[in-house]
Amino acid sequence: MKKLILLIILATFFLLPSAYANIVDELTKLNNLYKDGALNQEEFNKAKKILLKTGSNKSEKNQPKQTIKVKKPITIKKQNKDLTQTYIAKDELEIIGKYEKIDKYPDGLFKNLNFSHSMLAKEATQEMYKTFVQNKNLQEKYPENMMKAMAYFEVFYNQKLKDERSAILDYNENFPDVKKSSKKSIQSLYSLTQAKKSMRESVGLTLNEDIDEALIKYMHMYDFLSEGTKSKKKLSTKEKKLKKESTNFKKYIGSFKKNLELKSEQRIDEKEFNKELKKNTKKVNKVLKKLNNIDPEKYKIYKTVNDIFTKSLTIIDSCKNDCSRKQLLTVIDSIDFTNAILKDVESNIVKKRYINDLSKINVENFSEKQKETLVLASMSSKRQNEIKDYNLQNSVLNLANNNFEVDKILSSVENQGYEVQSIKMSFGNLDKMENWNIKDWANSWRGDLPSNQFKDKTGNLIELSDDNIQDLKAQLARNEFQNIIDLKDIDIGKDLNDNLDDIAKSVQENSGFNLDNWLNQDFSITLDNYTKIAAESIISELGNSINQDTVNAIRQNANFENLTKLVNLEYGTDMSAEDYANYWQSSTVEGSTSNWGDITAGVDLINQVGSFEAASIAKDLGTDLQTVADSIALAASVGVSSDLEAAAQGLGYDSFAAAVSAYNEQYGTNYSVEEAKESLGQ
Repeated sequence: MKKLILLIILATFFLLPSAYANIVDELTKLNNLYKDGALNQEEFNKAKKILLKTGSNKSEKNQPKQTIKVKKPITIKKQNKDLTQTYIAKDELEIIGKYEKIDKYPDGLFKNLNFSHSMLAKEATQEMYKTFVQNKNLQEKYPENMMKAMAYFEVFYNQKLKDERSAILDYNENFPDVKKSSKKSIQSLYSLTQAKKSMRESVGLTLNEDIDEALIKYMHMYDFLSEGTKSKKKLSTKEKKLKKESTNFKKYIGSFKKNLELKSEQRIDEKEFNKELKKNTKKVNKVLKKLNNIDPEKYKIYKTVNDIFTKSLTIIDSCKNDCSRKQLLTVIDSIDFTNAILKDVESNIVKKRYINDLSKINVENFSEKQKETLVLASMSSKRQNEIKDYNLQNSVLNLANNNFEVDKILSSVENQGYEVQSIKMSFGNLDKMENWNIKDWANSWRGDLPSNQFKDKTGNLIELSDDNIQDLKAQLARNEFQNIIDLKDIDIGKDLNDNLDDIAKSVQENSGFNLDNWLNQDFSITLDNYTKIAAESIISELGNSINQDTVNAIRQNANFENLTKLVNLEYGTDMSAEDYANYWQSSTVEGSTSNWGDITAGVDLINQVGSFEAASIAKDLGTDLQTVADSIALAASVGVSSDLEAAAQGLGYDSFAAAVSAYNEQYGTNYSVEEAKESLGQ
């Protein structure tokens, strides 16, 4: 009976194709039979030797060469439409979503719920800006604030859907013949949707869940992370500089990659692509130069990163203005490869300034709903890591087949004393891999493996010899490769992950308000925003004297292009919207030293982020007091009120009275505090 069981096990194993046989599972079955007494020690050892092909006394030299039949990767042809005129396909409107009325906000999100939904959305935008932009250096110390900021982002985005309903309606009814202003609005919404998707995935949510559910889960995570024990580490000047420039590199290489992705998806035209490419390339090269100057001997890794980036640029240069999707995706893969290397290496060299220890938190003190959120977030984090690892293996395979010396790069990193754990195996050219033998496959496996023992699923130890390990490594490498080329589903375990404190970092580059983008945006966008603000002011003033159809008509036509047409009718001119925008931007305000462009941008900024933050930005940009004052006054004229005390503090003054005194001294005026308030529309 025992021999029959043994024969069945071995026959089952050898009948399987070699590329699909799972040695670990078979060892587990064998070990369990031995444990249950179905096999004695001698039979167990004999079966194990046969199973691992180690019973033969013949030398490897005399053994017939064992090769693996390698199938070429399956190519899935995606529909690749030209989206340069519309930025998105019509079916992607579903991804952007629809406005939802929020029935109840979770406790702790807002201090005062007696405001309107639009006012709460404005407050959410201000709070979101504080975390994502103003206090971004404190995200490591207070990861809980990132969670609350993600909840604020939901409120901000939801209101954005309501504000941009005319653009969404234009896409639904007139696609693909949509207005230029609608395209800009949808482009902004689509970009924000990607940020929203990333944020939601960090707590185990999809874009399909209701906003109420998302807000609750974000606040659950906020409550949990707030319980962490915080500590601060002292960093040397060199370590601080390395940390700063490393963060800058991730930011700039992220922008570089995003531009490539948009071009590969045909969302942007060649002109915009080249403009962003030039700007981003310059920034990446500049920060790489700084990184390589910090300590070239100690941080050789950045020389390796620079070499990879240079190699990537040669691909783009070689195709000039006619890069294929395949070439663009290869460069994107090189960025993912670089980020994977840096993730493992920088965990040893880029020191954290703040530590948030979650190990002492008593989870039992949380409610069942909170526990459910924590488990879901932990599992989601684990899943995202697994997916990233899987995609990375595909990237490495693609690079190996596009003349990137992957093995040479990884060997260089290892020679520097670092281990790249996220890349499980290295690849050769597919044609060469077709003729790999067992030793070749074993040597390609880069993942961890126990030296002489292996735990099965029930925790039992299985002893392995060095020869066994060679076979096992070969099998693991084969299986890893087979999963990739067959595009099989990823088998993701349900074990909880303990890296909840890293979840907040997953959205660091997806801030809801990007100051750089705002500063560099086309001025016509600012004018469109200003026109919409002015339109809402008119609607508010007219009140009940106009019906809803008229309100909708005003909102749908509130853009600078239509404003230009009205100006042409009034003054008998024939300006284009672009000509009028240029005139508006450069012309000086009567009785002031400010130009309309600066103060209109100021109004837009106040409306988006609030008084304190707008004033802080103005101070950082070196904006003079006159322009700040004109912006506040113009904002008031179109219904955007400013908190004068907050604005003064944002400018660096102790109070509004102190700001008035500074203004009087600088411009030779003699305003009282009350007169200043009146002149600013307060």
